[in-house]
Amino acid sequence: MNNKIKLYKQEIDNIYSSGKHLKSSYVKLIFLKNDLNINRIVFSIKKQSANAVQRNKIKRRIKSIICRNETINGFDIVIGVFPEIKLASFEDLQKDLKKIIAKLVIM
Repeated sequence: MNNKIKLYKQEIDNIYSSGKHLKSSYVKLIFLKNDLNINRIVFSIKKQSANAVQRNKIKRRIKSIICRNETINGFDIVIGVFPEIKLASFEDLQKDLKKIIAKLVIM
């Protein structure tokens, strides 16, 4: 996740239109296989659901969990969050993301 390659708006629109969707209780993943050997991740957090500090905390937590689980490679991923994520503990979020990443690996 240290290699930063930008996702452009057209690529993000392509992920939304032709990507596969996975939902859990806190996040929604929309993903599409890319030709690279790295993951490119975009966060979609509405401003109405949390203030800037909370949005950044959510992003840091999710990035941390994904970096620890380097079992997936070569995906463009859009991560949308539900408002309930603000109340979730780190352990709950970690369990939830591990379940959804396991589904992603199977696909």
